[in-house]
Amino acid sequence: MTTTSVRSLPRLTPGTLNRTRLTSWLKRNEDVPLRLLAAPAGSGKTTALVHYLAQTERAWAYAALRDDDTPEQVRERIAAGLGISPAPASYAEFLAALERCAPCEIVIDNADRPVPEAIDELLALVADVPAGVSLIYAVRSRAALDATRYIALGTAVILDDNSLAFDADDVARMCEWLEIAYTPADVARLIEETEGWPLVTHWVLREASTGGGGIAGAYERWRRTSGRHFADYLDDELKRAGEPLRRDFQAAAGGNPPEERERLARLEARGLFVRFSAGAYRPYRVARQFDLENGVVAAAAPVLQDPSALLVVRMFGRFEAEIGGRRIEWIRRREAQIFKYLLLKPDGAASRTELRETFWPEATPHLATQSIRTASSNIRKAIAAIVGYGNVDRYFTSRGDMAVEVSNAVIDVRRFTAHVADGDADLDGGELQEALAHYRAAEALYGGELLGGDYPEPWYAPRAEMYRSLYVGVVEKLAEIYAETGRERRAREYADRAAELRGVVSLDSAREARDRENALRSRGA
Repeated sequence: MTTTSVRSLPRLTPGTLNRTRLTSWLKRNEDVPLRLLAAPAGSGKTTALVHYLAQTERAWAYAALRDDDTPEQVRERIAAGLGISPAPASYAEFLAALERCAPCEIVIDNADRPVPEAIDELLALVADVPAGVSLIYAVRSRAALDATRYIALGTAVILDDNSLAFDADDVARMCEWLEIAYTPADVARLIEETEGWPLVTHWVLREASTGGGGIAGAYERWRRTSGRHFADYLDDELKRAGEPLRRDFQAAAGGNPPEERERLARLEARGLFVRFSAGAYRPYRVARQFDLENGVVAAAAPVLQDPSALLVVRMFGRFEAEIGGRRIEWIRRREAQIFKYLLLKPDGAASRTELRETFWPEATPHLATQSIRTASSNIRKAIAAIVGYGNVDRYFTSRGDMAVEVSNAVIDVRRFTAHVADGDADLDGGELQEALAHYRAAEALYGGELLGGDYPEPWYAPRAEMYRSLYVGVVEKLAEIYAETGRERRAREYADRAAELRGVVSLDSAREARDRENALRSRGA
């Protein structure tokens, strides 16, 4: 059996970039029952599939499904692509026919579009697919096919919107192919502005190629010249989803409060330009910059105007980082972890080699380098969303080592250790009241164990134990100071707390517990 003709594939826009890392991922996972591409429209799913199928040596069938396709229609289209005639009349016959076609690949684009019965059959196929037959489904949201369950079972792997997003190498390659002038800083800024959304990034670069001027400022030029067309595209997609969801998106794009989570979750489940990252839903920043009612460019999201705003970080208990009272919304958990790692370094900085060994110890050097570059870009995006691109370097830099500008930050762990050190110095000098003030300040800052809301990881576990030991020492010293100054009740309270923290029961606490137990027994008698 010969490979299906490339002429059956969708035609791509001239100049579309063949991103080999995506093709390599599809090739590398060809023996997994289901390869899933799950991301909103414009994420490059179909483009990746076309480039992959144009060079695979296996037989394949490609089917782009339409709204209301039935199970019979889906089977007919796959059968036609594989040269099966007549088309199987039932699901059982379909499985038998596929077994005869192996090895082959079945590629279903828009797998979340047909009627529920057809989607159910596509899901059943994941479990029933014959040996030698692999599946690739492209959908707008992982929720559409309950992807999490298949990934957990090991029967599926996924390329999501983060993986499909343009990275610095993609943009640089496209600039070179289109002969557009660029610098690494220009590339980084364009990725921040577009969030790497392939539809927008590719569109901006095409216009930069025809209009001249390089990519510096290309995004703003694109917003002015193509804003109306892009707003029309967004509106058409939302209208197709139905008026309720269109209104949901307009409300969310207008600056949704936290209680809008359910509305945003509905939009994300339909692949309607909402991303889920760092435990939160948020609309694509690019999509928020257009007025869908009037089809024009809307005002850009406001940035912080106060140039003196500090980065304020809480690391005891649940991690929080904010600038000017606005919380940093991390794109992925990995970027937040790297930021925390840097905050715990004495100077807030770490080399790329150190980060690679800590977070990607088993990855190849090329893959680890690429991952670090993506993480750096995403950290800059998250901060730029608050302060604007021109002010990111006041808080985070990534030229050479990656570093948080700790001189422009208020960080609870640093304040805690400073108060402990000052308290120890005052205590050694006999300044009890000054020592008491510092220890009480340190006590107030310790709002729980270091990164208490995180899953324990080796890179911060020793530091968490160190801070806990310091805190126990603070409590013990408070007990000593209160005892020396004649405040016995407070001294006893702190002594008991220190004993409890160390897992030791004091004699007084044991006696009190025994007295309570005896009293209860007496009442029971």
